[in-house]
Amino acid sequence: FDNGNYIYSGLNFGSGYDLGTLPVDDNYMALRHFFWLATDGAYKSALEIIARKRAALRNVTVADQTPDFSSAEPVRLITAIPKRTVDEEGWKSRLRSLSALFAAYPRIISSSVDVGIGQGAFYLVNSEGTHVRVPESAMHFQARASALATDGMTLRDSWSFHALDAGTNPPEAELRRRVQSLAENLDALVQAPVGEPYTGPVMFEPEAAAQLLAEVLGRSFALRRRPVSEPGRPLPFVDSELEGRLGSRILPEWMDVVDDPTQAEWRGRPLLGRYLVDLDGVVPKPLVLVERGVLKDYIQTRQPLRGRAGSNGRARLHGGFGANAAAISNLFVRAGEPLALAELKKRLLDLCGQRNKPYGLLVRKMDFPSSASRAEFQSLVAAMSQDGASAARLVSMPVLVYRVYPDGREELVRGLRFRDLTVRSLRDIVAAGGEPAVFDFLENGAPFALMGAASFVAESSVIAPGILFEELQLARSERELPKLPMAPPPPLALAR
Repeated sequence: FDNGNYIYSGLNFGSGYDLGTLPVDDNYMALRHFFWLATDGAYKSALEIIARKRAALRNVTVADQTPDFSSAEPVRLITAIPKRTVDEEGWKSRLRSLSALFAAYPRIISSSVDVGIGQGAFYLVNSEGTHVRVPESAMHFQARASALATDGMTLRDSWSFHALDAGTNPPEAELRRRVQSLAENLDALVQAPVGEPYTGPVMFEPEAAAQLLAEVLGRSFALRRRPVSEPGRPLPFVDSELEGRLGSRILPEWMDVVDDPTQAEWRGRPLLGRYLVDLDGVVPKPLVLVERGVLKDYIQTRQPLRGRAGSNGRARLHGGFGANAAAISNLFVRAGEPLALAELKKRLLDLCGQRNKPYGLLVRKMDFPSSASRAEFQSLVAAMSQDGASAARLVSMPVLVYRVYPDGREELVRGLRFRDLTVRSLRDIVAAGGEPAVFDFLENGAPFALMGAASFVAESSVIAPGILFEELQLARSERELPKLPMAPPPPLALAR
């Protein structure tokens, strides 16, 4: 029993001192003073919360008597903390050059290119004897752009590059190719027709499949524990779709899923989800989550769940109610006897022919993590929630979706979103294939992993082949669109 897992856990009930920000000067007395006040405030806050929790438990009946925290073997892990030299001026020059590529596309109304480089360390000392010091550095490059179609529809696309080494310098040619491709995609989307409502076979190419599985499946492996509440204070709470389904089939019997934070690379490519120890001080090991389509395990922290007391080292995010939250690391999705990508596309067309469909749908890219603005995100959630889905179970919109006709011709369409796409839909995967794609992303726990929605992230990778669904449903986006400005925007080329 502790002060966690309570509706007010994580709130500050400590002293009224305003600590401000941590001093940046290497001044022993200033740092000592700050940490002394912070420790005093945290301790007093914990005392207040545990007293309130005890009082709440006198007035409610809690069916789940699971402890609040589980024990773990002490860990002593002290590693060197490297310091990389960052060429700031070189990066500024590269960013200006890359950003200038958008000027050649007048239909793009806003764009940005930025890089974030951080170097530091993660420290953890606890009363069980754990002493941890490991590097915590990363490099994140991001390019985003948006355009406005003639009917007022806002269109977006983005591309990111992530590395665990702050000194990583991606090849200039690759960055230019990716930014150029982003601009070309948006330019094509502006001129594309709006898609029609569709129910039928849908194929996801490997990159889009990895994005979909990261969002729909990867997040569902983490169960959530309902906190202690108070009478008259209902708490909105959504369980994982995999809650209570251990031992049930959730994927085709020819698919396996393994989460492995010990893998540093895959086929020569560095993986983003590698880490040595989690936020609870537990050393992770490879974990078989799905075997022959059957759910075998969940990802867990040191907060016990009913019937499951131990951690498997997946505490990677700061969760709610005073506990860390679980997140995937390197998620490997494997398919037995995968098809070649061309054969998978042929299978899509065969299914369309069997159902007398004039075309099938092919998804090449999802908006995950989403680059939407806060206002657009709220509008998307409101529109999607009209279908009866909660914000916790919404699925990102496809960015690049194509009609594929019987002769193999492809036509880009826009303005479609999924309906009723859940974990249960994954049982309807009928085939997989293509060279598996590695999808790196920053998990922040927000719907759509909305960029910038949280200050703490977990670096993750998903490795997956393309997948083919026998049937999915897509609807047109029915949001009210603003009228276009009366005057055209000034050309970006003149702004330089």
